[in-house]
Amino acid sequence: MNIKKGLLIAAAVFLLFVAFGCSTNGTDSVGIRGEITEIYLDDEEKVAAVLVEGQVESDTMYDKARVGIAKDTVILKTNGEELQPEDLKEGMKVEVVFQGAVAESYPVQGQAKAIRVLD
Repeated sequence: MNIKKGLLIAAAVFLLFVAFGCSTNGTDSVGIRGEITEIYLDDEEKVAAVLVEGQVESDTMYDKARVGIAKDTVILKTNGEELQPEDLKEGMKVEVVFQGAVAESYPVQGQAKAIRVLD
């Protein structure tokens, strides 16, 4: 394994831990875990948001959420591989950590800090 590839893997694993690590204040807890049921595109046909549907579990807060994706949203597979918004597809199971407050509509609407693809 070359040094560049090793550093890239180490950085991805670090980001995974930062995005989904334990938090004593609860701000980095999983907001929703579920399946992507819809993809929303912006005017340039790029992925801007996804609709995630699941069930409220002991470690999640919502069963349905429209999740906005920004340039600084971290999207990772469980093995640490970084993904792009365009890699997200309907049917994928994901966990979402929200950044900041969510709009308490139904479904809730919020900006993703991190998305972990579980499939």
